[in-house]
Amino acid sequence: MSEWAAERTIVVTGAKSGGIDRLPTVLAERSHLTVVAAGEDELAGELADGDALVVVDDPPAADGVATFRRVRRDDWALPVVLVSEAVDPDRVQTALSTGVTEYLTGWSDDRAGELAARIEAHVRTPSLDGIVQAERWKTIVGALAHDAKNPLNVVTGRLELLDVEDTHTDAIERSVGRVQSLLSELSTVASVAGPIEGTEPVDLGEMAERVWRDSGGSTEQLRVETTATVQADPNCLGLILERLFENAVVHGDDPTVTVGDTESGFYVADDGPGIPAEDRQRVFEQGYGTAREGEGYGLFVAESIATSHGWDIDAAESDAGGARFEVRAR
Repeated sequence: MSEWAAERTIVVTGAKSGGIDRLPTVLAERSHLTVVAAGEDELAGELADGDALVVVDDPPAADGVATFRRVRRDDWALPVVLVSEAVDPDRVQTALSTGVTEYLTGWSDDRAGELAARIEAHVRTPSLDGIVQAERWKTIVGALAHDAKNPLNVVTGRLELLDVEDTHTDAIERSVGRVQSLLSELSTVASVAGPIEGTEPVDLGEMAERVWRDSGGSTEQLRVETTATVQADPNCLGLILERLFENAVVHGDDPTVTVGDTESGFYVADDGPGIPAEDRQRVFEQGYGTAREGEGYGLFVAESIATSHGWDIDAAESDAGGARFEVRAR
């Protein structure tokens, strides 16, 4: 049986501006393969019937990474394959880090069969790039969390109508509250599970002050010793700081928290009790329970976001004997 027994419709964009004029024609010569050439402004109308999108990547004339981001932002989940005549390892790394499905470099007409095979493999495989997978996971978890909270609300409401000893009532309310909190954390974990879709320069000091203020911290207990600008998703950077601040507050007695620079990143340190040396790797494990009343998602979320940015985060001891978390580029 031919690998192309099923008819596939492939949308190609950027071929003229990228200089690969014959790409649509050569692909169309493959049996069981229909090729539709579309300009950037025509994509929305063509993708509805497409099985995959092939984008010529030759910036700035044809920016395949930017096109990929727009396609995902518009919720199209089909495979996106970038093609380039040049072989630029840095560009390939950038594209794959962004989440493109596949990148074929060194294009020539005789590689049409290889490109067709790659497209077919990705069309047949249900799992696509990390952005699509993360969005699916977020949707599933969000629906699950929403549905689970409804019966919990019923339990809480009925509990108020029962004549139960305060000891039992308090225990039940604590358990229901913790389950509700865990469901909220589950939604947060799902929302940060995929790759970062876009970054921008963020003033680290301003972000730290805002997050600390929003969390109810006293201005006297935060020391900002940085003037750095961080290339990051602002919401995600804020969430990292929120979880690191939260860890300090949960474990310390009115701690003083410091945010400062390192050679390759930044740190958040406190003057609390610190973390035993043997536990400094385990604190990032899901369910370890160092924060959020033992739920164990605080530092796990912080590390997940850091990883999505291509950063590492490590726990150490601060100069004051408390905890110090260093976030740095790989």
